[in-house]
Amino acid sequence: MSEPILFTKWGGDTGIEKYIINQTGCKPFSGAGINPRIDKKTTLLRSVDNTYYYDDDLSDINNPKYTLFGHNGDQNENEKKFNEPLLNKYKTENIYLYRVKNVNGNKEYLWYGKYKIENMNKKQHHGKNNIVRQIIVLSLIKILKYKLFLLTFSRFII
Repeated sequence: MSEPILFTKWGGDTGIEKYIINQTGCKPFSGAGINPRIDKKTTLLRSVDNTYYYDDDLSDINNPKYTLFGHNGDQNENEKKFNEPLLNKYKTENIYLYRVKNVNGNKEYLWYGKYKIENMNKKQHHGKNNIVRQIIVLSLIKILKYKLFLLTFSRFII
């Protein structure tokens, strides 16, 4: 099992922003949870701990749960700016996840890595306005580098 990589700052040479750019070729939006980069067929996902109107669960780095965009009312997988590009296989081939935690008043950033969507589940959950609504939670599966290597290498052995 792999562990997330910890960063204590956003910017600068040792910040997570530079790391994300180096890993993905994409600059993240600092304020958006779903960052589609359609020209690179990549989407960056940001999960912020204790966001009560979402139901993310990042306790298992190999199978995290990530809530689609939508603060109030029922979430819609066809929402054009964030959800549809993430779920559209022609717009997103690569998905990367990072986490933001508040520890004693300081932000920590944890890089989780590359994922694919395993499935989607709908459930009831409070919105930002505290009214119960239907949300869509993605089950993600971590793509491990050594698994990709083994799959590629096994093609040459067969």
